Amino acid sequence: MNPRKFFEGLAREKIEKLAAELQIKDPLIIYKPNPKFGDLVWDTQKLKQDIPSENIEKLNDENIRFQKAGKFVNIVFNPEKYSRMVLDFINSGEFKKVEGGPKYLIEHTSANPTGPLHIGRARNSIIGDTVARILRRLGNNVRVEYYMNDIGTQVEALLIGMEIFPDLPYTEAYRRVYENIEQYKARIEEYMLRAETGDREFLKATRSKLEKLLEDVLKDLYSIGIKFDGFVWESDFILNGDVKMVLDKLEPYLKDENGAKYIEYNNDKIYLKRSNGTSLYFTRDIAYHIYKSKNFDVPVDVLGEDHKLHFQNLAYVLKLLGIENIKVIFYSYVITKEGKMSTRRGNVIYLRDLLEESVRMAEDEVKKRHPDLDEESIKSLATKIGYSAIRYNIIRYSPEKPITFTWEDALNFEGESAPFIMYSYARSNSILNKTESLHRGDNKFVEREVELIKKMGEYTEILEEAGRSYRPDKLARFSYELASIFNQFYRDCPVLKDPENRDRRLEIVKAFNLILKDAMDTLGLEITEKL
Repeated sequence: MNPRKFFEGLAREKIEKLAAELQIKDPLIIYKPNPKFGDLVWDTQKLKQDIPSENIEKLNDENIRFQKAGKFVNIVFNPEKYSRMVLDFINSGEFKKVEGGPKYLIEHTSANPTGPLHIGRARNSIIGDTVARILRRLGNNVRVEYYMNDIGTQVEALLIGMEIFPDLPYTEAYRRVYENIEQYKARIEEYMLRAETGDREFLKATRSKLEKLLEDVLKDLYSIGIKFDGFVWESDFILNGDVKMVLDKLEPYLKDENGAKYIEYNNDKIYLKRSNGTSLYFTRDIAYHIYKSKNFDVPVDVLGEDHKLHFQNLAYVLKLLGIENIKVIFYSYVITKEGKMSTRRGNVIYLRDLLEESVRMAEDEVKKRHPDLDEESIKSLATKIGYSAIRYNIIRYSPEKPITFTWEDALNFEGESAPFIMYSYARSNSILNKTESLHRGDNKFVEREVELIKKMGEYTEILEEAGRSYRPDKLARFSYELASIFNQFYRDCPVLKDPENRDRRLEIVKAFNLILKDAMDTLGLEITEKL
């Protein structure tokens, strides 16, 4: 059993029993306080009667101590009993047991392949991938999809640019057309009409070209461990009749405007069909979400904050169809000193360039620390460090918080960073590799040991909360805090050179090693046995 939940259960049981004796209704306002106050706190501010100190003292036993502090009751777990239970829970591998739950679909990235991913768009990918990893770690069935747009102004501009400027890189060809969009407007509309009316030969040729360009986008994502279980093409919902089905089902709500069809919502018009009879992206998005809702318990979209209005409209129309199980993770943008990045304007920092620079800086650092390593080993280690540094630097921020990009922050190898966490894991690994066997130690835990063990005891709770709230930054922050406390433990508590405490402290190091490795893998950080 999870030790923290077990001890919290004991505390709740005692409080409920006392409340029944004193005829107190709704007594349970319990939360985790600042560690200096204890392991839990019982907030009695809203109770209509004061609880005498002698009644509080009667709750104490060998497992838990209750101490009144004004309108609060601080609850402290017996450090020896709790610490022993946590170590056994982790080192037995029981902490990895999961029950599983709903069937999830995570859709993320879904970028038009008009160029390599910039770091702003990569934030979408890293958030989506990490959320999927967390949900899988919790035992859920998770599928990750990329929704590929092969219809629309940007896609047609890209195709036309590649035709008119075949000798230019596709990114430059696209930019030339898009910057002069009025000049190519008629041709773009012709292509869109062919696509949206289901011209199979045209769509087949379009898909063939886009697949090759998509490989360029995926190459960067694959390098940092981001993969997809499937790719869904926008045009499929036209070809399979789903778009027509959407329009038929929504017919009772549709209004006409010179042949165009729309739904009124919030004094605005949500267009689903043009006057020429073709559908819009919004209509095809409805079809995709109907597919999601039918096949998955919890479909989750990862969207930039500028898509909030689109999703609000989408949710409204889906509700008309009886669909209300779509969840969304909105994230804020990565901006530069010049403002929000845009592929169309060319104001971008590409993910691949950032990764390349991160690896280069990591190589310099590895050479300083390990001058005897051969070039191949240096490159391998630097790649792991560099790629993990970028992933962690993105995921450590809560999704809704904007990130102002600076090279110094993105490539920081000190403080709250992946290299610091990786180094801490490697340090624990080094200690364990220097001993041939592990033995169960005593329960004479000192304060620094208890601090580290209590932090490890929070892991499953943090993991569950990160999955429940779609907040991978919670797990990232926990990993950093855990690594920091471990380094303080390492500084103050000799392990191998203290025979009297050796076995107990090796148990602690092993537990830390297991927890941090699990957290790193869940975050998508590279595991290095030494650093």
